[in-house]
Amino acid sequence: MQATINDVTIGYDDAGQGPAVVFIHDFPLNRKMWRQQAEAVVAAGFRVISPDLRGFGSSELETDCCTISTYSQDIVALLDFLGIGRAVFCGLSMGGYILFDLLEHHPHRVAGACLVSTRPVADDIHERAKRAEFLGALHKGLADEVRDDLYGMLITGQEEKMPASCKNEILALTRNVRPKTLTAAILAITRRKDYTFQLQNMKTPTLVIGAEHDRITHPRHSEIMARQLPNCYKSVTLDCGHLVNMEKSQAFNAHFVDFLNRLNPQPRSAAAMIRSAI
Repeated sequence: MQATINDVTIGYDDAGQGPAVVFIHDFPLNRKMWRQQAEAVVAAGFRVISPDLRGFGSSELETDCCTISTYSQDIVALLDFLGIGRAVFCGLSMGGYILFDLLEHHPHRVAGACLVSTRPVADDIHERAKRAEFLGALHKGLADEVRDDLYGMLITGQEEKMPASCKNEILALTRNVRPKTLTAAILAITRRKDYTFQLQNMKTPTLVIGAEHDRITHPRHSEIMARQLPNCYKSVTLDCGHLVNMEKSQAFNAHFVDFLNRLNPQPRSAAAMIRSAI
């Protein structure tokens, strides 16, 4: 599906019925990374919206400059277009940065937040240097080399444990990202806000999911967030790498659907109510 949002064509999937759930993808992937989650969440009785951030997947970019707020404003506008007032959001890594922006600027739209393999802090000097290397390589026309490096970062430490099908899927998702999109997103990530000292003011119900062997986002960040967020339902660390939803999809889905059901309790069947009354 496609919609014109903020003068840009945005691609998205919209499936299921019930309370709305929005998945925000990681860099440099697209909405297809949430395929297994979308199926499980729809089966659990929810409506799932999975957009491609501008420039990624089937979404247009139309500008050389983006900020994290640009992406979050697109998502809010997409919800307006679809007639959705509030939703539960799930964002992984860069998707988590966008979710922090939503929690700051659009808290009334966020019924619940699942923060996955992400962190509230801004880049340190080493990370800024690495992103500058990527920007320099893109400027020189070395997009293929940048894509290869990004793919390597996503699977580092899990090369032998990860099934070939999962690695192939991740590789395919990184292969066709346009250089212009890579540049705009890297700049947005580099310039993102530090939310460390605002966590205690974010009272939205949250679920934090980290990965024990994540080489991009250290699992300690999940622990720190869980301690600071005033309404954190649970913090979970799974035995896998950065893309926890793809590497441990069944465990991830179980934790996430449980969180959704706690936010939106499902009515018991008539038979169950009769049995409890006897």
